[in-house]
Amino acid sequence: MTEEKKRYVLYEYLLYFWKKKKFFVIVPLITAAVVASAVYFVKHDYNYTGQAVVFTGSIDAKYLTNPDNILASADELGIKNKLDVFVSEKGQVKFTMKGDSKSQVEAELKKVVKNYNKDLQDNYKKRLKASTVYLKSLEESVEKTEKLLDDYYQKLDSTNLSPAEYHDLTDLTIETEKQLADDKKTAHRMRSDLVFFEKPKILSENVEKSKTYIPEGIAVGVILGLVMTVALLMLLKYLGDARRHYDHD
Repeated sequence: MTEEKKRYVLYEYLLYFWKKKKFFVIVPLITAAVVASAVYFVKHDYNYTGQAVVFTGSIDAKYLTNPDNILASADELGIKNKLDVFVSEKGQVKFTMKGDSKSQVEAELKKVVKNYNKDLQDNYKKRLKASTVYLKSLEESVEKTEKLLDDYYQKLDSTNLSPAEYHDLTDLTIETEKQLADDKKTAHRMRSDLVFFEKPKILSENVEKSKTYIPEGIAVGVILGLVMTVALLMLLKYLGDARRHYDHD
């Protein structure tokens, strides 16, 4: 008889759970509410979150790519909302602003991004202008050097030079050829750099309702509630069986 009873222990527990099925509704609802409330108060800080991503292009100046410098520059604008700056290795700067007023977050985020983009554009234009001017100067120098070398070649081909003059002019020609090769190499590299010299631009800018994590909290609370309900009912069933056993003895 004892062995037969043992074979139906699972059935007894399932039957007991069915009789106490209201606990599977009440307890998960309570734990879901508690966990969701806790998550809301712990995670919730501001109602709105604004994010903007700015591509820095070929700009690598420290004062424009260092997060602390960017934040210091933003502080000078009188920003009241919380602002975080993250600079990735891919030449992108991500601004995250949080606040309770959507319009204020939008306005301040736009102000910060606009000011930062202006600094990037100014640096871009200065570098582009300086590089263009230097390249033009270099190209003019190459042209003059080529003409100078033509004169050297003509003189070397003439028979009016003494051995000492010929030797000196040969050395000068060799040095000039080296200088010309270096200038051409530099000019070629600068042309390539200018072709791939990327302009900064704003990639995205938006403001949304801050994530509350309440759905996740409810899901965790329900699961936790179900586990607690099963554990509680198993304990109550065990205690009830034990009490009946000792009362019977």
